[in-house]
Amino acid sequence: MHFKNRYSQVGLTIAFSFILLMANRLFLYFSYPDYFSNLNTAELSASLFMGLRVDLATISLFTSIFWIILLIPIKFVLNIKYRVFFGSLWGVIIAAGVFYNIADTYYFGYVNRHIINETALLGDDVVPFIEMAIGLYLNQIIIGFIIFLSIIFVFYKIFASTIEDKLLHKKEWSIIPIIIIIAFLGIRGKLSGKSFAISDAFAVNKLSSGNLALSGVYTTYRSAKNKSVNHYRIEPSVAIDRLKNTLKSAKNEFIDDAYPLMRKDTTDSKNKPNIVIVLIESLSSQYLDALAHNNFGVTPNLDKLANQGQLYTNFYANGQRSQDGITTLLTGIVQPVGFEAIGSGLELYGLSYLGSIAKQNGYSTLSMQSSNRRSFRVDVVSKLAGFDEYYGAQDIPNTGDEQGSPQFGAWDGNSFRFLSKKLNQMKEPFLSFFFTSSTHAPFYLPNKRYEKYPHSNKSEYGFLNTINYVDAKIGEFLDRAKKQAWFDNTIFIFTADHVAARRNLKDAKKVKLDSSLNGFHIPLILYSPKLLYAKRSSILSSHADIIPSIIDLAGLKAPYTMIGQSLFDESIKERFAYVKAGNIIGIATNNGSVFYNYKNLINKKGNITSEDEDLLLSIDAAQSYLLKNSKWMKND
Repeated sequence: MHFKNRYSQVGLTIAFSFILLMANRLFLYFSYPDYFSNLNTAELSASLFMGLRVDLATISLFTSIFWIILLIPIKFVLNIKYRVFFGSLWGVIIAAGVFYNIADTYYFGYVNRHIINETALLGDDVVPFIEMAIGLYLNQIIIGFIIFLSIIFVFYKIFASTIEDKLLHKKEWSIIPIIIIIAFLGIRGKLSGKSFAISDAFAVNKLSSGNLALSGVYTTYRSAKNKSVNHYRIEPSVAIDRLKNTLKSAKNEFIDDAYPLMRKDTTDSKNKPNIVIVLIESLSSQYLDALAHNNFGVTPNLDKLANQGQLYTNFYANGQRSQDGITTLLTGIVQPVGFEAIGSGLELYGLSYLGSIAKQNGYSTLSMQSSNRRSFRVDVVSKLAGFDEYYGAQDIPNTGDEQGSPQFGAWDGNSFRFLSKKLNQMKEPFLSFFFTSSTHAPFYLPNKRYEKYPHSNKSEYGFLNTINYVDAKIGEFLDRAKKQAWFDNTIFIFTADHVAARRNLKDAKKVKLDSSLNGFHIPLILYSPKLLYAKRSSILSSHADIIPSIIDLAGLKAPYTMIGQSLFDESIKERFAYVKAGNIIGIATNNGSVFYNYKNLINKKGNITSEDEDLLLSIDAAQSYLLKNSKWMKND
């Protein structure tokens, strides 16, 4: 290989960088054809072209320094060792970006979006995360590493090649400012105004369009660089009034103008039931036969509870990560885009907490998870949320016939037995929160008797078997509870933290995701034979509605600020489910659904009205404004 001059050598390398990043994008496209199937030919072409713009910004940002280093008209630049060193370093950066984008493609299967700020939020979970990645994708990691080395080798060969024209000309100095300007414009993407950002990558107003154009490298860079976004498309006072009017109810009242969303229950005191919340890892609605009727046959106990209790068929997770579900279930807030996670700073804004509200009403409180104590910072979060007792995997003994070790912490069977023991020791009324883990990928199974399908740690069959295992342990847990005096006065709440990862579901009966909201659709079951009548409800609801429902059911008297509504409040006129996917927010109403990427309203479904759109933007503006101005919750 040889080149006429340095410019053709650098030009070819830039073109090769574009080809590699576009190959990443095509790998994403062909990995998830169902997800991108809503793009017609024109929209697909526009999205791919927009992808070139994203790649231009990426390449300009991370490699333009090499353009200058390799083109500056100074004699030593022609030295082969000099060119090979910096050319290979250029290759390392591009290879690392390609490898990262490959990892991002696999992550995309979990949440239908690119990596945003997950790497910054891993905290103490980084080791389990790495172990999970190796356990699930060892072959892919090896192939990715081979690709990484191959790219570096190609760059080495390019810059080890002969350059025919070795003359340097003074006029070449005038080219350097032009290169700097080109790189600057490539990074900004615009001549004026705000620079090109994630929200600009939507060639058409569809989530799939933006996700096809974007890449993991670019979204990670932009989210780290721009932690704040403009939440105020609607003026804050107008947004607060809009949300306040939506939350207005005959069962509660707003109590402080300085904290406009703070309210309290006004109904008569009731017998205070015990509350047992079970948050099941990754249980999408499609796997509960009583809900979706897909006949997977792995949830007989949950199906029985759904039929004997209250099943909510139109219930949604507010986010796509476990921490999102935990945050909303314990505080009633959906973490705004750009804000810190709970346990990492969100708590500094002053929140309402489920445990604290319960304690103010004479409840004993307990929180636990099957994962290690520090996982998702649940230990810290539980303390903040007002739970007297907290337990993690290190506290849970092996008490059953489970064999081997799970990927994360303790087997759920051991955890449910531990929870039974603790509940029997608690003073009534009590409130407990338990987060499971055995249905988390990779799908380890503790005993072959739960193997309803040919087991694999990396597939939907393995996932189904772990659901079968956890479902069996839920049945045993309730059988033990029914023998206790506290059972008749207890409400059990079963739901999921988020939907299951689509990437792992590759060898059983797939259910096509026909709507963006399917990425949030999870079950909710309330079970209490003595306190709640059985029903199947299609009321639109989400994680954010659970605490207000508990407050309503138990008649808890304590101020709180949350964006949810009680499921049992018939005076509520406007129901909604507010959701978040990375840096995109959305809302479902009885009219349909719509999402917002902080530039445009996108992915409209159904008969969305301007009032629905205003509610979406109002929730975002109201939450952000009140939190930032310390007007969310008055904490004496």
